[in-house]
Amino acid sequence: MTVQYVLGVDIGATGALAFYTTSEPSLVTVEDMPMVAGRVDPHALARTIRRVRQLGPAFAVVEQQGPRPTDGCKQSFGIGHAYAVVTTALALCEVPVHLVTSGAWKKHHKIFAADDPKESSRALALRLWPQCADMFALKKHHGRSDAALIARFGAETINL
Repeated sequence: MTVQYVLGVDIGATGALAFYTTSEPSLVTVEDMPMVAGRVDPHALARTIRRVRQLGPAFAVVEQQGPRPTDGCKQSFGIGHAYAVVTTALALCEVPVHLVTSGAWKKHHKIFAADDPKESSRALALRLWPQCADMFALKKHHGRSDAALIARFGAETINL
């Protein structure tokens, strides 16, 4: 199977989904994580995943999540819930999932040691996809840039 589409997922309320086409690496499409009442909307997420799945062979690269020592209980539960919804929706839509740590994809893109990793991620996305600059225009779009870079990481490093 030749993979045509890579779905990159940055988990959470400020997260996003990025659709990277291996045949057109100069393009990326990004959508904010679908949310309802402060949580990831599993139905909207599944509809989005199915839409991509219909385009051709695909796999997803999801940023692996876990609690951090600085996270409170509510924040840890929220991240865990989002992670469970995303990975379950992908499994139910029969999209193969590859987990990646934030350190791995950031190191690959050489933004791991940046003073402001979120802004460095956004700046790199603007350089890689200048024709898609409107998707990364605002500082709050760091989740979109992370998702796009996660997708590109998967396309460049994961062999199926």
